[in-house]
Amino acid sequence: MYLYGVFSLGLAALVATTWLQLASVGIVAGARHVAERYANVALERAQDDLMESLALQVAANGPRGPFVAPTPGPLQPACAASPCAFLIATQAQLSGQTAVTLPGDAVAVNVQQNAGVGEQRVAALLTITIANAGGAVFARAVRRVTLRTFAVAPYVALSGVEEPVAANPNVADFAGTCDGNTTCGGVDNRIHALLRCRDPVTPANCAAQPYRQADTFTSNTWQNGNATTDSWSR
Repeated sequence: MYLYGVFSLGLAALVATTWLQLASVGIVAGARHVAERYANVALERAQDDLMESLALQVAANGPRGPFVAPTPGPLQPACAASPCAFLIATQAQLSGQTAVTLPGDAVAVNVQQNAGVGEQRVAALLTITIANAGGAVFARAVRRVTLRTFAVAPYVALSGVEEPVAANPNVADFAGTCDGNTTCGGVDNRIHALLRCRDPVTPANCAAQPYRQADTFTSNTWQNGNATTDSWSR
């Protein structure tokens, strides 16, 4: 009877310990899942913040840069509720821009160099880290982007986005790669520059005048730290 009692207590202790271990694993897994969701949302915000920062730089200093990445801020709570279990750190790193003279590993195709457009490319790496209050990292997310910049509003647009995986951690730049030919199915993704007739003194002089083509395309070799040498990244 005594041995049975000891055995019963031991079994109960084992079951309780196992349950606590499984519960702990489930809690950690759940926390990591929540942290990953926060990281993905933060990536979208970081991308928007980067584009806004570059747009302000273009508006203030012109389209040729050189551009700088936003300054990393202090750790911030990942959620609106207080206290928040997670803290978030955001970093944006520029990994290339066409206006800077560096040895090239990629080609920006058919960049519109008309002074009214001033198209350029900027490559960037966004990194989001989610940690708990003790500093333990629960999740990390990375996104590589290639951006187009212009001399006029909206100043910045996405050209390529990639969430890297082990087999393909690069970003394609699809802008300007198609000129409307049959191999592209008639698609033309270049930016075109057109001149419009305007005569404030005698507006009739411009009546029915068609737009005039003013394209100046160049294909620039540039240092894009997100690119690799495989054909997909071209």
